[in-house]
Amino acid sequence: MLTLAALLAAPALLLSGCGSSSGDAAEQASAKAAGAASPAAPAAYPAVQVTAAPPAQALTLPGELESFYQTDITPRVSAYVRRVNVDIGDHVRAGQVLAELDAPELTAALSEALSKQKAAEATAQGSRGSYRRLRQTSHTAGAVSPLAVDQARTLAASDSLAVVAARAHYRAAAQMAAYLRLTAPFAGTITERTAAPGALVSQGGAPLFKLKQLNPLRLRVAVPEAYVGEIQNGNPVQFTVRAFPGRTFTGKLTRTAGSVQAATRSEQVELDIPNPKEELKPGMFASASLPVQARANSLFVPKTAVVNTAERTYLIRVANGRTELVDVQLGDENAGQVQVFGKLRAGDVVLKSGSEELAAGQPVQVAMR
Repeated sequence: MLTLAALLAAPALLLSGCGSSSGDAAEQASAKAAGAASPAAPAAYPAVQVTAAPPAQALTLPGELESFYQTDITPRVSAYVRRVNVDIGDHVRAGQVLAELDAPELTAALSEALSKQKAAEATAQGSRGSYRRLRQTSHTAGAVSPLAVDQARTLAASDSLAVVAARAHYRAAAQMAAYLRLTAPFAGTITERTAAPGALVSQGGAPLFKLKQLNPLRLRVAVPEAYVGEIQNGNPVQFTVRAFPGRTFTGKLTRTAGSVQAATRSEQVELDIPNPKEELKPGMFASASLPVQARANSLFVPKTAVVNTAERTYLIRVANGRTELVDVQLGDENAGQVQVFGKLRAGDVVLKSGSEELAAGQPVQVAMR
């Protein structure tokens, strides 16, 4: 049997347990609220140090092969195609007739001009003969009046000038008729043909042929501004193309543009490429290795650290816990690293992944990688 004292103590114990549970829950809720109210620590940006290393002595740059000369063969007169003498892939020599056109009105104009020239020459010959006879007769006193001699001399001079005009007119008509024969301006290969016998072509219309010179070729390469001072004409340059894996071709640097393009900050250079077997084709992409002089150590950063915008190219340097935007120029690339030129020193801390969202003077925390 429970005693009276035990019965009286039970309610007190129950009330005590409930009070303790309620107190613990309140304390836990208060702790959670306090934790939510406390600010979270800012995230740290991955950062790296600017490294110094010797630059490459050979600069590998992409380029494109182009024909040394190329032109579109376009008709200069409106006519019908009478005969096509060449096709795609044919090798032609300078002056070779590629196609013949037919325009009866030009042929008729040439015949008319020739007739007028012959008539003018005959008239001038008769006038000169009359003048010579009158001049000889004038030596006999009273045989011919001086006025008649002067008139004969004037007529002979006028008819001579008419011959000059007729000959010029004939040469013009002959030149127009010569346009009916389309010829090659230089030796090369026909790479495109649209002409067909019977087709009507017009002056300044679509080209009938595309002619390209395949030996030698040109290789055009854009050299970054940082290396412009080290490029010299006459240097041999080796390059490769995908069409011939494992083979290396050689050309000579012959021409430089003499101007740096503002859009790409590079100078266009050209190499002459001997192509006696015509293995290389215009339009092929090439990877050229341009020799450059060895210089002092250069600064390198990961390519991801560079921020490129329409206005500038820069890195985000962190000094004293704040960001600084440092303008740079880019150089050679190698294994994910890019050469940079600017107000930097080896050991400077820059963000590994640059972003336009970070402004100058912004406080940041970094984690070195």
